[in-house]
Amino acid sequence: MLDYCNAIRSGEKIACKELKQAVERFFSDLENPAFDFRPKDAEFVIQIIEKTLCHQQGESIDGTPLRGAPFLLQPFHKFICYNLFGFYNAGTDVKRFHEAMIYIPRKNVKTSFAAGLAWAASLLYRRSGSKTYIVAAAMQQALEAFNFLDYNVKRMGEDHIHGGSITLYNSVNTHKISYSQDGESFYIQPLAANPDAQDSLNCNIAICDEIHAYKQPKQYNLFKEAMKAYTNKLIIGISTAGDNAQGFLGQRLKYCRSILDGTISDEQYFVFICCANPDENGDIDYTNPLVHEMANPSYGVTIRPQEILND
Repeated sequence: MLDYCNAIRSGEKIACKELKQAVERFFSDLENPAFDFRPKDAEFVIQIIEKTLCHQQGESIDGTPLRGAPFLLQPFHKFICYNLFGFYNAGTDVKRFHEAMIYIPRKNVKTSFAAGLAWAASLLYRRSGSKTYIVAAAMQQALEAFNFLDYNVKRMGEDHIHGGSITLYNSVNTHKISYSQDGESFYIQPLAANPDAQDSLNCNIAICDEIHAYKQPKQYNLFKEAMKAYTNKLIIGISTAGDNAQGFLGQRLKYCRSILDGTISDEQYFVFICCANPDENGDIDYTNPLVHEMANPSYGVTIRPQEILND
């Protein structure tokens, strides 16, 4: 992960302005006496994802089927994990970040990564009776992440039907994963964001996917309110696109960029934005292969522009 950060910092890896700022923030935080960096939980999350989860579908760039192949994280995924789960308020066991924005282009392993975070974070906080919601504007999108976990729990043989200790419900009307044993428990449920019917929720983890489709801030803020009973809590907003600068996502991005710029101080908010930056005239040349590399966090430092165009 440090190789990834150093490559961005040195210019070896082309990156957008916001990603460069996120990396500089990380290095600055390492030196900040207000925070302790303890990577144990971050490495737990990474290992749980990589050692227990497999791809449910898809192909590699050379056409090799990925179903059943280990779900190996990209360097930018690990960068996110180390930030979210590695930093603490100094001298405490309280995580530094309680809110996050992950804004990346389509087809960068977003939804399955979100599911992996939900799974690993639920296991990490199982002694606190973890409760996780995977939320999207539409139930079908929330089920994309949930079905990925359902597939993997069954593949591992950890569901009750196969003698495991995890209870799975995945029917037309009910979708949830639950575990309770020896004083530990976790619960994962997909939801369609519906602020008129979700005022009494209680959770410590919320993965809010495709937030560009949220029509009102209450769809997101409801889950922030649901976390008040927990100290170590985390709400993650994830999106790939947005064309309304005055909408909920547009305002969120404006706020997040202000955090990266240093014009707003919000030490509990982690920001990871990858996008194509405009030139001095405000234009973006989408035919330029370097623009593609700038906007995609998964492109490594050795990939050549022509390979990017062929991807």
